[in-house]
Amino acid sequence: MPSPSTPDEPPAPGEPPVLDGRLAPDERLVPDEVPRFGPPYDWAAIDAAVLEWGAAVVGGLVERGLRDRLNEEVDAWLAQDLDSGLPHSGTPAYDTFLGFRTVRLLGLATKFPSARDLIAHEQILAWGNRMLAPLCRRILLNSADIIQIGPRETPQVLHRDTDGWWPELLHQEHPVGVTAMLALTPFTTENGATRVVPGSHRWPLGRRATRAMLRPAIMDEGDVLLFRDDVIHCGGGNRTRDRYRRGCAVSYCVGWLRQRENGTLVAPPDVAADLPAEIAELLGYAAHDTTSTGGGLIGMYDNGDPRVLLRREPAGRPW
Repeated sequence: MPSPSTPDEPPAPGEPPVLDGRLAPDERLVPDEVPRFGPPYDWAAIDAAVLEWGAAVVGGLVERGLRDRLNEEVDAWLAQDLDSGLPHSGTPAYDTFLGFRTVRLLGLATKFPSARDLIAHEQILAWGNRMLAPLCRRILLNSADIIQIGPRETPQVLHRDTDGWWPELLHQEHPVGVTAMLALTPFTTENGATRVVPGSHRWPLGRRATRAMLRPAIMDEGDVLLFRDDVIHCGGGNRTRDRYRRGCAVSYCVGWLRQRENGTLVAPPDVAADLPAEIAELLGYAAHDTTSTGGGLIGMYDNGDPRVLLRREPAGRPW
């Protein structure tokens, strides 16, 4: 999480702080809005837009039935235990970053059956695999979050999700992490739509972003914001009195990076054994194998593939 700097003038009410930096940006290079695509989906064009601008909105991607089931499961959980979604990381600065009027639920792969359907959504997972394939042989679920921004929540500080790995991680053509944010309620400028600085993933480290460069990802229910984790963005402020903004963020990373959410603790072996194989492997129950390109293996268990724990690989398999 970056440390916000003090801008030359105080931010307007409901506006986020800016990133620390030295170089003045050329605001003319920022497009007027996040690129948008509707059906029939041209995935080559969508992928190109995310690589070029860092983000794209795909309209109507997730069907109503899945959204309704997930919303019902989340509502039932929060009715029983609202406090579980409030900040309690143990780090005050990070809790402030998460938001004190924002409910965040993690561990979705074992909390909500419908979340597993979203994590393994055919088009979303295929997109994640395509975006990360240049840098790995297998991807992982970095995290899956319900993010519910409540009334009167303040905007997040501008940040890159890659900052969680290392704030000075050098940016490159292909991302090491990507995220799909599903709108489970409408995303509006008033209720906290995610804001993106298009093209900022190409900037040198330390370059300054201004509030004028933010573009809100306005979405209807079922729309999905796809973005690279190295693009500058933030959750917007919720200026309403009684409306929350709910989304589900599914993040994937290359298979050789540590996940934000510890997948093998979300689903210990006895739990993972009952999950669909695809979900278990995304959580970390599979080795990352680059032997075909002159590399090796990581993520092993007892010198073999961790799928042996789930009885999906023969014990003692040689490599």
